[in-house]
Amino acid sequence: MSQIIFPTNLFNSVKRWAAFKGKYPLGSKKDHIIIITCIEGEIAKYIFVTSQVEKARKIMQKDIGALVDKIDGSHWDELTKESCIQCNKAHLHETSVISIKQAHKTNEIKYLGEVPEGIRKSIVSAICASSSFDAEEKVALTV
Repeated sequence: MSQIIFPTNLFNSVKRWAAFKGKYPLGSKKDHIIIITCIEGEIAKYIFVTSQVEKARKIMQKDIGALVDKIDGSHWDELTKESCIQCNKAHLHETSVISIKQAHKTNEIKYLGEVPEGIRKSIVSAICASSSFDAEEKVALTV
């Protein structure tokens, strides 16, 4: 099956709640699913899905409400094993919308579509529960 590649200026899927798979966060040696939570001007803020669940649980002990835990293929077809999402300030990353479009154009990142509603709601709840974000940041990331 061939993949349709849109010209960078026509690829409009870099938006809130869009998911992509590629070597992110920047510098990662392996592919992760990233979820765009916010677009501010030309900056995309994103979190990523990890299958290193036990490690994430240990890291998040002091902010456990910010962890979207126990998600798998029954929640989202893109997940191949049990995974989690760390929804705190330390795991919120930024990149430019242009760099995502360029990475898509060169097949370095794959567009997966929109994040399923159930996972979106869990992410919003986790961001709101996180002790690492102030009220203004929570609004920007969830509204």
